[in-house]
Amino acid sequence: MQNGTETEARVKQELFTEIQNLESYYQVISGYLAGTEYDVTEIRANLQIFKASLNKATAYLLTLYNLKGQRIKIPWESLFTNLDNALATMELASSAKLRMAVQLALNMSEPKIEQVMSYLVSLKEVLK
Repeated sequence: MQNGTETEARVKQELFTEIQNLESYYQVISGYLAGTEYDVTEIRANLQIFKASLNKATAYLLTLYNLKGQRIKIPWESLFTNLDNALATMELASSAKLRMAVQLALNMSEPKIEQVMSYLVSLKEVLK
């Protein structure tokens, strides 16, 4: 059976790894929104995996705080909804307006995806 420090170290490592994954998925998403050409199927898959990875990172973060006896409110709940909106938009938008539709869906969240990633990258540095 693991003691508290072993469990905490494992959760920190899992969170660190998940943040690294998020960085690579986000790089594709931000590249696409900046104009880099990607296949629509690839972007859809990337958005889905980004959401799943963000969900895992959130769970690890909540676990880490719970292990320390602290409570935390995750401020990026709306980002999950807006990732779903972006995915749904991809089904409906014409290919000419797809990028703009995804950007609009992601811009509706507060905090923005960029702010969430900035926080997670800063957190990753603390976890080193």
